Amino acid sequence: MQPRRIAIANQKGGVGKTATVLGLASALSNRGQNVLVVDMDPQGNATTGLGVEVTEDAVTSYDLMAQTKDGTAGDAVVATPWDLVDLIPASVSLANIEADGANDLIFRLDVAFEGVDLSPYAVVLFDCPPSLGKLLFAVLCAADGVVAVTEPTIDSVGGVSNLEDTIRSVTRRPNPQLSFDKVVISRKRNTGEHTFREQELRAAYGDLVASTSIPELAARQDAHSAHTPIHKYRGGKSLALQLAYSDLIDELDLTAKEAAS
Repeated sequence: MQPRRIAIANQKGGVGKTATVLGLASALSNRGQNVLVVDMDPQGNATTGLGVEVTEDAVTSYDLMAQTKDGTAGDAVVATPWDLVDLIPASVSLANIEADGANDLIFRLDVAFEGVDLSPYAVVLFDCPPSLGKLLFAVLCAADGVVAVTEPTIDSVGGVSNLEDTIRSVTRRPNPQLSFDKVVISRKRNTGEHTFREQELRAAYGDLVASTSIPELAARQDAHSAHTPIHKYRGGKSLALQLAYSDLIDELDLTAKEAAS
């Protein structure tokens, strides 16, 4: 059985998008589940966070987007220092793809996965670029679900609404199977402003907003800097993050299902 492909997205950087990808991967790995992370952000923060150094001859997500060729995703997968977590790394060259005027550009990522056996993985997680450009469209054409990550700020509802419009555009034609799965509140602090903005988001989107939110704690960045899964990091208030990400994989129903006999 092929796993779900989930795009972790927001058109704005610094909201905890990559941290959510890595937190989910850590939680799944901690439960003995195999995960494939696909880094589609030219900044490559998921790649560095997973402790992978990209060499000049490495096959990266740029190569998947630079041509239209079946199955190239399989050649790009590398093991990471994290147990049970594999990666398709990003390179800075990925930023140049936005200037490519090819008519089939947004379909190249989906084509790259054609014929690739992803059955060993519980889920494929795409770390999306922080924009609403061609790279994001390419991911949404290759994915079957979207999780929006946002901070509880004054721009939260508008940002999610913009992403929702993009998802709606993709489902109208290139990928009608794409679903908007959840909105995840990240980097939440115990302030009146954050509480108010969270209420605002829940009023606007109801059950689409995950009941699990991710707190803003220094342990998140410390674990990232140490290239260590949050579930193996000891320090600060890492336990609170471990519990949050574990609860989130349950709420998103990301663990692999046993095949029916």
